[in-house]
Amino acid sequence: MYPRINVEDVAQFGADGGSDSSSCGSSPVSSRSGPSESDGSSSSNADEFCPDPYPSESASPSSSSVRGEVNRTSPSLPLVTESSACVLDDIGRHHQRMLALLPAFSSPATGAGARADALYRWLAGFDVGWVLDMDASARSGVSLPRREVGRRVRAWALELSTMERVFRLCHQELTKPQVEACGELAAASASAMLTLAGAVAALGSSPSKLLAALEVYVPVSEAFPVLARLFSWGPSHPVPVATETTLAALVDAARSCRSDLWAFIRSHYPWRMPQGGEVHPCVGFWMGYFRCMIRNRISICFVLGNDDDGEEPPQATGNEGGLSLVTELISCLEAVLEEKSAGLAFPGLRQVFMLNNTFAIVRRAMRSDLKLFLTKEWFRVRDERMEGYIKGYMDASWAPVVSRLDDVAGGKKPSAVLRRRTNRLSAFYSVLENACTAQRCWKVPNPVLRGILRKTVSANVVPAYRRYLEDHQEVEAAIGRTAEKLEQQLSDLFEG
Repeated sequence: MYPRINVEDVAQFGADGGSDSSSCGSSPVSSRSGPSESDGSSSSNADEFCPDPYPSESASPSSSSVRGEVNRTSPSLPLVTESSACVLDDIGRHHQRMLALLPAFSSPATGAGARADALYRWLAGFDVGWVLDMDASARSGVSLPRREVGRRVRAWALELSTMERVFRLCHQELTKPQVEACGELAAASASAMLTLAGAVAALGSSPSKLLAALEVYVPVSEAFPVLARLFSWGPSHPVPVATETTLAALVDAARSCRSDLWAFIRSHYPWRMPQGGEVHPCVGFWMGYFRCMIRNRISICFVLGNDDDGEEPPQATGNEGGLSLVTELISCLEAVLEEKSAGLAFPGLRQVFMLNNTFAIVRRAMRSDLKLFLTKEWFRVRDERMEGYIKGYMDASWAPVVSRLDDVAGGKKPSAVLRRRTNRLSAFYSVLENACTAQRCWKVPNPVLRGILRKTVSANVVPAYRRYLEDHQEVEAAIGRTAEKLEQQLSDLFEG
C-alpha cells in the first residue's frame, strides 16, 4: 500500500512547481523570464503561445489620428485635465466637468470639431480617451494590439461602470435643457465605448479573446440598458441598436473560441517537456486561465451556457450553465499531460512528472474559486490517481533495483552460491547508483511531496537491503554501504 496524498495538508507547504497567481483580465499574466520565487515555474500571457491573428503595426493609446483632427485649444471650451487617480470615484468633480462640457452638446449648431474635442476631454477624464483612437484605427483597418487586450479591457470595464454611475447620479440635478445635452453626451460616449467591445469581438480566435469577450459582455449588458432607460432611448435609437449588435457579436465570438479551446490546450503551447519531471509551465498558465473564466461566471452562464445550436463542445458531459466547461477543460489538460509524458523514457520519470503536475492542478484548484465548482469526487479521483503514480513510480524505478537482492540458490554448490550472492550484491550496488545518479537531478518542487517520495523509496529499499545483509552474513557489504548510509543516500533524491 502506497501513501495517498492529502492535498489539504500538503498545499500549505512550499512550492508545487507552478505559479498560483494570475491577473484575471482578458489573459492570465505572469513573468516570462523564468521560474518564480515561490514555486519554480512561470505562466505567460495566453496570446504569447497562440498564432498572432493581428497585424503587428497598430496605433498605440498615445498616438492618435483623432486627437490630431480636433482643436485642443478651442477658445469656446475650458481645458479640463484631472488625472484619473483624482476623479475615478469623485462624482462631484465629474459632475463639474460634465457641466463645463455640456454646452458643446446643447445646440445642433455646435460644430463637429467642438463636439469631438468635448467628447475627447470627457473620455480622457476617465482615462479612456484611447477608445477614439480605436475607432479611427478600425476605420483604417488596424486591429487592436493583442498585448493591449487585457490592460485595455480591465481599464475600459472599470471606467464604463464609473461613467454610467456619473450619468445616473447627476441626471436628477440637471435642468431639462441640460438633460437633453447630457443625453447627447451619453450617446456619444456610449458609441465610443462600444468600439472596444466591437474590437474584441473582431479579434482572431485565441484564449485571450474568449476571456476578453466574457469580461466585456456583462458591463455592456448592464450599463447600456441603464443609459437607455435614463435618457429614454427607444429600441430604434442608434445606441440600443449598436448595443444589441455588439452583444450578439460577443456571444458569437465567445462560442467560437470555446470550440477552439481544446485545440489550444493540445497544440498552442510549446510542449517542450521538462527533463527533470517538474511541473510543465502550461499548468500554471491554464489553471490561471480557468480561474479567470470562473471570475466571469455570470458571462459563462449567459454566453456559453445556452448554445442555441444545441452542439456541445468535445468531451462535454453536461451544460450546468456553462460551468462544466471548466471541468472538461481541466480534464483535457490532464489528458494532454498524460499523452506527452510518454516521451519521458527513463523508468519512473513519467510517473514523477504526472505526480507533480496532478498535484499542482489540484493544489491550484483548492487555492482558488475553482474549488467551489469541483466536487469531492473530483478531488478523490485525483488523490487516488496520485497514489497510483507513486505505485507506478516504485514499480518502474525501484522494484528492479530491489529485485537484484532476490536470492534463489537452487541446487548449486556453496562456493557457487557465495559467488552468486557476491555478484548479486555488486549488481544491486550498480543499479542503485544508476538510479540515484539520475533521480538526484529530478525535481519535486513541493517539499512535503518530496519528503513523501523519499520516505516511500527508503521504506521499500532500505529494509530489503538490511534484510539481505542479515540473512547472508557470509557476504561482506562494500565499505560505506551500511543500511544507514543507503538511507542517507536516498534522502538526496529529487534535488533538481
